[in-house]
Amino acid sequence: MMRPGAGDEQASAAASRRDGRQQPPSQRLPVNPRRHKVAPENRKRVATACNACNIRRVKCSGESPCRQCRSSARDCVYPVAVARVSVPRAELDDLRRKVDVLERALRDTVPDATRRHELLQGLGEAADAMTVASGTATAAAGSTTTAASSVGTPDVSDSSPVDAGQAGVQPPSRYQPQPHHQHQQDDEQASTEGRLLNDPDGHARFLGETSGATFLDHLKEFMSTIFPLAYHNNRNPSIDGTTFLTTQGSYQTYDSRPLHERNVDPLWLPERPEMLAMLSELRCFIQDGNGNWPSGGIYWWGDLESAPVLPARDASEPQALRRQDPCRHLAFHHTAFAVVSQASTTPEAPAQTNMSEYYFSRACALLGNPLDITRFTISDVTALALMGFYLIEMNRRDAAYMCVSNAMHISIMHGAHRGWVDESGKRVFWTLYVLDRWLSCLMGRPPTIMDEAIRLPLPCDAPSLPSSAGLRAHVELSRISGYIVCNTYRVSPWDNNTGPVKRPEDAIRMLDQWLENLPPILQLSEPGLSDDPACCLLHMGYNQLIILTIRPVFFAAVKKTFAERLVSRSSSLNSHPRLGLLRRCIAAAELNVRLARHTLALNHPRKLLQAGLHFIFNAAICLMLQELLYAGHLIVSKDARARDHDLDFVIARFEEESRVGSNYGRDCAAVLRDLRVLVHRLRAPIMDSQQQGGATQHQTTYAATVDMGQAWPQKVGQEVLQQPTIHVEQGHTLYEELVSWIDDDWQPYGAYG
Repeated sequence: MMRPGAGDEQASAAASRRDGRQQPPSQRLPVNPRRHKVAPENRKRVATACNACNIRRVKCSGESPCRQCRSSARDCVYPVAVARVSVPRAELDDLRRKVDVLERALRDTVPDATRRHELLQGLGEAADAMTVASGTATAAAGSTTTAASSVGTPDVSDSSPVDAGQAGVQPPSRYQPQPHHQHQQDDEQASTEGRLLNDPDGHARFLGETSGATFLDHLKEFMSTIFPLAYHNNRNPSIDGTTFLTTQGSYQTYDSRPLHERNVDPLWLPERPEMLAMLSELRCFIQDGNGNWPSGGIYWWGDLESAPVLPARDASEPQALRRQDPCRHLAFHHTAFAVVSQASTTPEAPAQTNMSEYYFSRACALLGNPLDITRFTISDVTALALMGFYLIEMNRRDAAYMCVSNAMHISIMHGAHRGWVDESGKRVFWTLYVLDRWLSCLMGRPPTIMDEAIRLPLPCDAPSLPSSAGLRAHVELSRISGYIVCNTYRVSPWDNNTGPVKRPEDAIRMLDQWLENLPPILQLSEPGLSDDPACCLLHMGYNQLIILTIRPVFFAAVKKTFAERLVSRSSSLNSHPRLGLLRRCIAAAELNVRLARHTLALNHPRKLLQAGLHFIFNAAICLMLQELLYAGHLIVSKDARARDHDLDFVIARFEEESRVGSNYGRDCAAVLRDLRVLVHRLRAPIMDSQQQGGATQHQTTYAATVDMGQAWPQKVGQEVLQQPTIHVEQGHTLYEELVSWIDDDWQPYGAYG
């Protein structure tokens, strides 16, 4: 109980402190006891974290580089230690008065502002030189000199010590950024940043914010943090899913490996019937369905009906001396044969080993050095565009990125972005534009050409060509893709604003408008399907952009909800401000799996294009993470059995790809299997915490078995699903990490602006 008159004494003491008066010794409080100093070897965390761990609010190991930065291939930079000096209030006031007197005297003595500035600069350099010889005196002189050149002094609180250096150097407080706002921007920038990831051969490549590999690396960080919840002294190495976690800081594909160069005769051609059959198959697969698709297809590669013919040549001329320039047009056809050879390779009908590589080597030999601009013409753009498509299908994304970029620059060099005479050439340019935007989104890198620089009209119908509706819609969707990459994810902001990420609603509104404006022949039927495979792939691209736009919000919701279930036994998901977007993300993922099934049935026995595989891979990731939301009727639109059936279908597609020698298929299947095991293990603490009650907020206990809902985990085994008891108490590193996810207040990687 406060004694009578205590309030008056405290008010009087506060007033005296504001007036700067010294208090009598009898009114001073005793010295505040210091806490016991913890020895460095007994600390739970290092005294100073590196910059990367600090802005991510994760535990730093203190090494250089630390474990977090080493696993993510980031620069590990520690802040420079700044010495602070406490200055009494009276001394600070005295310094201010001296500075004011000196400034007035200097203005009276040296009226010229330029001369005054030069004099102050010289004095400052002299003071810096004297610092080595004299410590205390030089520090005082430096403070006075610097303060004299300052336009003002910051406000200083009476109740805390003041940094003498700050008192003399900092400009007025109105020019200082708000610390909270600055920290928020740093957090946003770091958590949505692209990453320099290594492939299995050790080649580092930058993959930006929209890249699936970058998102998987964020996911690996999340899974690595909560790994003890999934496995606590109970691991089966053959099925524990840890292979996925050990690849943090890298991506598991071989798309940076050099291409195989075969020793081939570039002027060799197959028999004419064989060439016509391959061209017909290719046209049916990636162009217009041999004229049977109402959409006209979503790509245009030019003439895929006429078989090539070798020009006349002197048979006596040695083969090494034959001039190849008249045969450059064969590069397009050899690339077409390479694409169809690669696309027709299935486990049921294996093609000749590396047949597509031989065709592609012939095309490369005919075109020659890509940097020799004297040989390339506008006619070569079609071949280069198709070569880029082939490299995408071979999962050589970096090589495709360079090839498509080269083709786009050749087009620009010949003015194709301003106008093209014939409709076929115009469609080739727009197909190249679609590939450029696709790779930009896939790799998280800026596009080759901005929309404002293109003045070429969109594709239109012509008497001798198929419908332009499909390609036109694909171009418009690719424009939205470019907006999402450049602006929503800040890869290359159009307004030069590198601040917070833009709100997802803007991109969603553009996508909805695109869907509403589609012509009837491109609309899906009532069950959400179409008999046009190109139309199905177009809508899968639309759904993928929905997933990509919402993915940061979705991932943040997963982390927050997961932490809430374990820490507070509750969830605030029903109050999520973007609950509708979360539902749309799941619905888009489910529809893409359904469209993939339907497309395979329409194109049987052909397999999915690389784009289709990319779409269902991202859909499967969303469907797995959905299980960690445990949202019941709020999010889930399918039961567990149907969802597992979808995941089985997706994994089976990549396993089929791996059986024909595809590293991409093998690696994607491994990622999905590992992640599936991890998610089901993590479901146990969530489900158990939902059932338990009366536990304290600072203790998390779980010991439960998971109801799998389907027989797929027979490979996992029932014993691996038994969860031991584990406690996460207040003060534990994992507890603090979970609380930080809860405190994010529904923000994605960073906050949307």
